[in-house]
Amino acid sequence: MNKTSQNDIVAEKADLVDFPFSKKAESTVSAALANNKVLAFPTETFYGLGGNALSNNVVERVYSIKQRSRKKPLLVLLTPEWLPRLCLWNDSRINDLMAAFWPGPLTLILAENPQLPKHLRNADQTLAVRYSSSPVAQRLIELGNCPLIGTSANLAGMPECSSANAVSVQLKNQLELIIDGGELTEFQPSTIVNCQCETFEVLRQGAISLTELNQICEVR
Repeated sequence: MNKTSQNDIVAEKADLVDFPFSKKAESTVSAALANNKVLAFPTETFYGLGGNALSNNVVERVYSIKQRSRKKPLLVLLTPEWLPRLCLWNDSRINDLMAAFWPGPLTLILAENPQLPKHLRNADQTLAVRYSSSPVAQRLIELGNCPLIGTSANLAGMPECSSANAVSVQLKNQLELIIDGGELTEFQPSTIVNCQCETFEVLRQGAISLTELNQICEVR
């Protein structure tokens, strides 16, 4: 018998919204974000899981749905307009990395803004952020007028999902909404760079290579 991949399994029934959004779908998505619902949506890497990052309820539900340790911080997806509201920085190397790789699959660990909501604060006073190149993520931020929790849409320790069907299979009916952007073809996570040390450090190898990063600034 041939081995069946996760994406080939027939998913349980789930509420799906196709992207690009119709006017009706935009209203549905806007209402979901306004009411702090949890969504799954495609990014430039894998399908993400999240919603309004300013909502403590959303953050708690994401941890619960993923069965993720509270000791592991969650990634926030944002746009440049939201960045200074959540993070602080005065290092030109950070600006250079943003200019070179944003929007795109680069996650930066930056110092948190003291005004950051309590539920997003970490013990080391940092926040992991990314300006995603996904048109879905960018539209969600615009429709919700909020940054997004954007962790991968999978159970802790399980494979990331590259389709809406795979999300539905793995997370069952725990979500209010799954946005179907089709099958994703990129199979690398974002590269994570810690910008809080003298020489920036790659914490996770991903879609952007160390060689590419070092063309912009020294990263180890």
